Amino acid sequence: MRGAVILAGGGRTPPELLQTLLRLAGGVEARIVILAHTQEDVAQGGRRSAALFERSGARDVVAPDTLDAGELTAILHTARGVWIPGGDQNRFMERLGGSAELRAAVRAVVARGGVVGGTSAGASLMGARMPTGDHSPTGDLKAGASPTAPALALLPDVLVDQHFLRRQRLPRLLCALLENPSLIGVGVDEGAWAIVQGGRLTVYRAQVVIARVRRPTRRHEQLLGSRDIQIQVLLPHEAVRLGR
Repeated sequence: MRGAVILAGGGRTPPELLQTLLRLAGGVEARIVILAHTQEDVAQGGRRSAALFERSGARDVVAPDTLDAGELTAILHTARGVWIPGGDQNRFMERLGGSAELRAAVRAVVARGGVVGGTSAGASLMGARMPTGDHSPTGDLKAGASPTAPALALLPDVLVDQHFLRRQRLPRLLCALLENPSLIGVGVDEGAWAIVQGGRLTVYRAQVVIARVRRPTRRHEQLLGSRDIQIQVLLPHEAVRLGR
């Protein structure tokens, strides 16, 4: 991965995050594409995000509101940066996830040295799989209690969850990882953000939780278990490699 992926946990998007994305994209002249398809009103959501970048100095921001994956794929070929705002990750995948070409075009931005970032639902789209938001209200660690779905796979060995500590989502993440033990869980708290570059995640604000299921055990009547789960809570300026 030549470029970078930015993960923000939701809440207010700080100006320094937007300025960092612009810097990683190549500066204020770099083309930034907003994919606001997480939001019910794509056009309105795109305008809001574009305005944030423009206030941070960006001079070439486009926020297409088309639902045509082919049109969006063509636009992405010129992007040096992509931003996906919050909303509903399931809505994004229902609208655009069926296009292998579009998914590949988003990943290609990073492959050619650009940057892709997202906040809240946008961040959850960066992993190989994403939480659907349907976790059991009782917090069960049972098969099917925390369903996941395919995401954009910019981080192919990762599952990202957002608003993590604020909304007490550790049980949801653990359940998802026990069913997908090959993945690394990244829980980004509300107000937190981090950069993944060269396989290394660095925290820039607040707290990010990293979870790995080392030794999953055989299911017992749909109950999920493990003999070894590693959990790290990273603070600003701390970093970790996202690998086994």
